[in-house]
This record gives sequence, C-alpha cells and structure tokens, in this order.
Amino acid sequence: MSKKGIGIAVVVILLILIAGVAPYFIGAKVETRFRDGIAKASSEYGYPIELTDYQRGWLHSHAVTRVQIEDQTFEIDHEITHGPLFVFGWAKIHSELPQDFTPEVAGFFDQSPLVADTRLGFGGGYRIDIESPAFDKEVPDHPGAQVAWQGLDGYYSRDGNQIELQLQGGGLKLDGPEGRIVVDDIRLSGDGSAMDDLGDGELDWDSRFEASLGRYQISDKDGVFDIAYGMRLHADTANGDNDTVELHAGYDITDLQINAQPDQGEPIDIDLDKAAIKLDLTGLKADPMEKAVLALREIDTTRQSPEQAQALAGRVLMELAPKILAGTPKLTVTVPPLETGHGQARGEIAAGLIDSGDIPPRVAEATRDMPMLAMAQRLTLDANVFVDQQLIDWVADNLASERPAMARDLNSQIKMLVQQGFLMREDGAVGLKLHSGKDAVVLNGHEIPPRQLQSLLQSLAR
Repeated sequence: MSKKGIGIAVVVILLILIAGVAPYFIGAKVETRFRDGIAKASSEYGYPIELTDYQRGWLHSHAVTRVQIEDQTFEIDHEITHGPLFVFGWAKIHSELPQDFTPEVAGFFDQSPLVADTRLGFGGGYRIDIESPAFDKEVPDHPGAQVAWQGLDGYYSRDGNQIELQLQGGGLKLDGPEGRIVVDDIRLSGDGSAMDDLGDGELDWDSRFEASLGRYQISDKDGVFDIAYGMRLHADTANGDNDTVELHAGYDITDLQINAQPDQGEPIDIDLDKAAIKLDLTGLKADPMEKAVLALREIDTTRQSPEQAQALAGRVLMELAPKILAGTPKLTVTVPPLETGHGQARGEIAAGLIDSGDIPPRVAEATRDMPMLAMAQRLTLDANVFVDQQLIDWVADNLASERPAMARDLNSQIKMLVQQGFLMREDGAVGLKLHSGKDAVVLNGHEIPPRQLQSLLQSLAR
C-alpha cells in the first residue's frame, strides 16, 4: 500500500474511533450540565426541582425531574439526544409537561400543555423553544361555558451573560351564560444582561422589556357593561453619563371603550384613543447599583422565610441607597396630553436631588450621620399639571346623580384653591406650576417664603 493510501486509512480509522468514543464523553458532559442546570433552576425560581432519574445512553439519554409548585407535585420527562451532532450543539433536550399536571387543565389539552426543546451550544450557551397547543373545549361542570385557547410559542436563550426572551400567543376567549372575556394578541419580549456570573466584568445595563395585549374585553350578556382596551408595558435600562444608570418605563392604553348602564343615573359611554404614563429615572450611581442587584440576587428564598428575605433586602437597600443616590438623580413622571372627548388632561412631575457639594456646610455636618435626612435636604421638585375646565365640568355632571354634594362642591373647591394661590387658570384649564429647590419655592409664578408656605399649607389642611 502506498504512503498516501496508508495516510488515508489512518485518518479513516481515527474518524471511526472518534465517532465511536465521542458520544460517551459528550453524554457525560451533557449529564453534568443537565444536573448543574436543575440545581441552579431550583435555587433561582424558588420552587423545589429534583432530578429523580438519569439514564445515560450512547446517543440518547432519559431524565425525569420532579417539580413542586405550591401544593402541586408533578414529574417531567426529558428525552436527550447527544453525540457528534455538530449541527445544533452538544445536545438537544425534548421536555413535555404532563397533560394532567394540575386538575384545572387536565380536561382541556389533548396533548402536553407545554413542550420545550432545548439546544445546548458548544460555547456554553443554550436556547429553549417552547410551544403550547391550541384547544377549544366546553368547561366541565359549567353548562354553556366554552373556552378557546389559541396557543402560544416563543423562546428563551442565553449566551454568556446575555439573555433574550420572546413569547407570542393568539389569545384566550371565554364565553359563558353570563358574559364573555377575550384576550387577543399576547406578546412578551426582552433582552439584556442576566445580572449574574460577572466575574471581574462590569454589569451591562443595556436591556429592554415589553409586554402587550392587542385587546382585552370583558362584557356581560345583558349589556349592563362592556369594557375593552389594548395595553402595552415597556421598560429599558441603559448606561448613562458619568458612570450612572438610567431607567425608562411606560404604560400605554389604546382604544379604551367603556359602555355601562347603571341602575341609577345616566348611561356611561367613554371612548378614548390613547392614554399613557411615562417614567424616567436618571443619574443613579452604577457601582452601588450593581452591588445592590447582585446582593439581592444572592438572597436564597428557598432557605429563608419571606420575613427573613424581606429583612435582608431592606438591609441591602438601607446600606446602598445613599451611595446610589449620591449624584444628581432625577425622577420624571409624564402624562402626555390625554384627549378624552370631553376635554384634555396633561402633566409632568419631576423630583431630583441636587449634588451633595451644593448643600451648605453646616447642614451637611448636621446630617452627616442621618443619610435619609441628608437626602431630604437635597430634594428638588417640579410640577406642571393642568386639566381642561370642560373635563372638570363633565366629571361633575357624571357625579351629580350618585354624589350630588361632591359634584356641587367640586367647582367651588377649585375656585377657593385658585383664590388661595394653590391652583391657577391658564387657557381654559386649571392646574399648577411648582418649583421647589434648596433656595426657594415658586408656585404658579410667585415665590413663597418659608413662613408663608407654612401658613398656606395650614390653610389647605383646614
């Protein structure tokens, strides 16, 4: 045989040996990762999860885990495929939730209510694809009631310390003799840092989260009430300037419709295109924020009572809050113009802390050992909130039937507050403009000395 032929034969033999031996070592590696993952999941999720059986084969393995949630205990089967399957990673794990894992859902699904397929990547990452099948069934022991679940699918992945999540479902419909509940277009997504296993690295605060319902509706068969709306909740964190952290969040409601026929009074008919509230928190010191997050994650809720866990969390926050707020943090709450069809409401409120270096020395010295009081000395507040008079009148008219005294007094109370300087009128609206800082309080364009402010507050209290 030629040298070339011998070389080819050696390579072929080595490949055969590797293909024969590799599944054993890969199977052992997969088992180790599986056991470690179960142990970590039990600690993170706060529910007992126990590996009761693991049968390792050459190319396939089988595992069983026992999960306890509240008073329900059930087992999950895991079919594991491993070996020199270099297309998707070290292994693929197929897991199915038992069809009867709780009595409440046992009669609805014709198959497993939730199926998960996990792929273990070569670099230590993984991806879990999940799916819940649709069904349309009558509700046991409730004649005339029908429930339809349009299914759900999505995934959760992790690569290093970065995670990504996405879920989407068609929705849920429940029809019964007394009414209907509809939830359409369920969506959940997010990505960012897992906030653990950092080693010597810094926490990456760049993250996003969003949850939405295309439409939620609840109504009764007799037409007494019908409420429907869509919603979206979103939040994100980011690395700010000068080693700080920012948090931005918002809650939106769209196509709000309320129709009701009360026993007394006029029918209620509200049609609102959009309502929102926005929250912005900036200027938080990154290093103590990271320490707080990691310290809170280390609290083991499986070994601590709720009271003990709460006490430990409180201790962490009390220690680190002054350091987190040591710069010039600012919290802003904004309500974009809200058009109700009966008038508009809008507003913005911002609370912040001035820099510690701007506090007079004698005040800083007096509050040195009282961190919470020291923060109160740094507090600033700005507010700009207005409501159209047209909307106030509409509210008063709707109160008149059930609470005539309150409806009658509403405008007179507003008139009194305007006369006292707490409120002001501007462009057909009633509201206030406030700035409160370390040097002065300005309310509706007028500076108020501290003594006068005290008397105004006492007058308002009466």
